[in-house]
Order: sequence, then structure tokens, then C-alpha cells
Amino acid sequence: MTRRHAFLISALAAVTTLSVAPAPAQTPPPPGTAAPNTGAPNTAAEGRQFLLSSVGDPNTQGVAAIVNDFVISEYDVNQRLALVLVTSGILQPTEEMVDQVRQQVLTALQDETLQLQEAREREVTVQAQEIEDTIRNVAQENGFEVADIMASLAEAGVAMTTFRRQIAAQIAWNRLIEARYQGAITISEEDIDAALERLEVGADRPQFAVSEIFLSVNAPQEEATSRQAAEQILEQLSQGAQFGNVARQFSQSASAASGGDIGWVLQGQLPEEIDATLSDMTPGRIAGPIRSEGGYYVLVLRERREPVGTEAVQAPVIDPNAPVPLDRLLIPLPPNATEDAQQGAVEAATMAFSSITTCEDIPAIAEQVEGSIHMRLGEVNLNTLSPEIGQHIINTPPGEVVPPFGSQVGIEVFVRCDERIRAAVPFVLPTRDAMANQLFTQQMTVLARSYLRDLRRDAVIEVR
Repeated sequence: MTRRHAFLISALAAVTTLSVAPAPAQTPPPPGTAAPNTGAPNTAAEGRQFLLSSVGDPNTQGVAAIVNDFVISEYDVNQRLALVLVTSGILQPTEEMVDQVRQQVLTALQDETLQLQEAREREVTVQAQEIEDTIRNVAQENGFEVADIMASLAEAGVAMTTFRRQIAAQIAWNRLIEARYQGAITISEEDIDAALERLEVGADRPQFAVSEIFLSVNAPQEEATSRQAAEQILEQLSQGAQFGNVARQFSQSASAASGGDIGWVLQGQLPEEIDATLSDMTPGRIAGPIRSEGGYYVLVLRERREPVGTEAVQAPVIDPNAPVPLDRLLIPLPPNATEDAQQGAVEAATMAFSSITTCEDIPAIAEQVEGSIHMRLGEVNLNTLSPEIGQHIINTPPGEVVPPFGSQVGIEVFVRCDERIRAAVPFVLPTRDAMANQLFTQQMTVLARSYLRDLRRDAVIEVR
């Protein structure tokens, strides 16, 4: 994977922020299988038909599931699995991991099919030009051309037809939810006042910036399946998958549209099980599965604010002669390494750097980076290291990851294993507009979950 390809995939993940409900997912076609024609629909009628069409031919690809007489082909599942893996940042998925993700993908495709069938029933349409405009806007916002996106997806084995269908489905479901519920949700001035007052009352409590992945449990028979899916997601995250991208693909909450971000919450504001977990977490950590209202949660604590009046803790001046606990991830390179090999090592180190939050993450990530070497160095006096390496480490705050740099033996990623020290952030009330938007999203989330649950309950779904 080239560096440009990695950046493009990051940009592609942003496309999956359109939906109020869970975004579908995608897997590489079998080796030697050619991707189908990637041409976009050219007319409004073609665009509407494109909304509910199988990417592959079930007569030649096999049938994975039937949802209300609509066939989801094996090729559909393989394509969606490919898109999920590449946008989630999973570097080298194992066979077991692919099998785990595949089941999640199939469920997501079933939900998407129900959403599209309901959109068609309600005469909700998406024009072909809207799909192309969305792709073009994402490309432009990230400094690329549409041709770059097409080339990156082709490199990952994903047909543009698959990508366009996912975008169309998300636009249609979002439009359907808005049309059905937007007029039914009223956020009054009194609602905003009450919410702000609750925050003011809690100014003496910690606040947490949280992202979530939510998997619903709508019936007793779904309990074990949902928990297993949450455990599989945790495993994927531990092996380098990006939390926000996984949330966009799998989370069954409106927050999926923003990579699982639910903003700042006050201690005591969330259900007791989640609140207790957050109170014990340190920033950067992931926790789960947590059984709470409606299903299972996987959480990441991005930041924490201390109560009003807490004295800010300043990071101490680092003594270069004091020992520092260090871990080292080395991607070795021979002295005569080719430019491609150097570039590949830099890209692998960059991906590892973006995936590591603590020293505990490194062993699993090292397994994903082929040829890398993980060394647990323990307490190291910085003055015993080369001046170049020592300077990189001393310029990195406690508990943080040193950005990748080159050395005589390869590309280095050092991680400080000492405790992170964070300054306390003053308590700040959100604006009335921000609070109104938060309340609206919360209500819309509940209604959207209920809507999809009703569609699934009334559907006839056969899994092959």
C-alpha cells in the first residue's frame, strides 16, 4: 500500500458519515476475479434502480442471503468485506479475522437492504448525480481527483459499483429518516435550559470526550451474537484497526456518522455501567464490551476534563539523565534498501504510529507489520542513546508515541511507557445551539434504531 493510497483510504472513510443508521460493509473478490464494470448510472431512472441492485450475479456468484425476496450475492458480501477491511485500517487481516468481519458485513448488508426497500416503498429517490457529487466533493476536500479514488479502490479489489451503491444507500436512509421524523422532534427552549442546568449542576464532576461503537440487542436470541460481534471488534481494534472507521462501518447508532463521537459527557450523565467504566479509564484507552441500555458498547476515552477549580497539572521538565521506560518498534532496512522498500517501511511505521496509544498496544500491532521487531527496553537513560534518538524522545511528552524517524538500521517508532500527564481543561458550557443539536441527535438516534428494528422484525430473511 503506497502512502498516497493510505491517505486516500482515510479520505474514503469520511464518505461513510452520511447515514443516521449503521453503514454497510465490504471483502476482496476471490483471487483472479475481475471487478465488474465501474461505470456510474447516467440517468435519474438508472440512479433509482441502482439503489436496490445486486453488485454481482447470484447465478454465478452464489447466494449469501435473501431479504424479502431480494438476493444478496456472495460477491456483494465479498466486495463489502473488502471495503470494510481497507477503510478500517486493518493491515494484514488473518483468515479468522476475515471470517469474523464477514458475519458482521452480512448483517450490515441485510440492514441496508431493508433500508433501501423501505426507501423505495416511500418513494425516496437518490439521483445518480448526487452520488457522483459526493465522491467528487470528498476527493476535492482531500486534495485528490476522482480518478485517485477509483485507482485506490481498484488496488484494494473494490469495484466503484460497490462504493456507489453504499453511498446511495446512506443518502436514501438519511433522507428517509429526516422525512419521517424531523418534523416530529421538537427541542424547546425549556429542554435546552434543563440540559444546560444539568451541566451547570455537574460542573464539579469530571467530563469525558467519548467515542462509541454500539451493537443493539433487540431480542434475547441476539444477546450472544451481539456480544461476540463486540468482542470481535475489540480484537480488530487491538490489531490496528482505526476506531472511527470501524464505528462508521459497524456502529448501530447515529454517532456512527461522526466516527462514533458522542462529544463531551458529564460523569453521571450516561447509564451507570458506562459511567463507571469511563470514570476508571485514562485517555486513549478502549473498553468493552459493556452491556447497557439496548445492547453492547465499545468505548474509547479521547480526553478528560477535571472539575471546575482543579489546578492544572503542568508537564514536568524532563531530566535527560533520568531513566525513561521505553518500547521500540523497528522496521529494519538494509544499507542498500531500494526506494520502494524505504517508502514501504515509512508507510508501515506511519500506520503503526497512528494505531498505538500505549505500550500495551505494540505487540499486536507488531504482528500486523511484516518484518517489524518489537523490543521492550525497560528503563533507559537517555544519555546512553545516540543524540538523535535521545532528542526525539526528550521532545515527546510522557506516555506518548515518538513520531517515526529514520536511523542507521531502519525506521524507528519509540513509545514512552511512563504515565501520561495532562493539564486540566477548564469547564465550558456548550452554546445553546450546540446543546439543541445534541438533544436533537439523541432523539433521532432512538427513533432511527426503533425504525430499523421494526423493519427487521417484519422482514423475511433467509441466510444461506
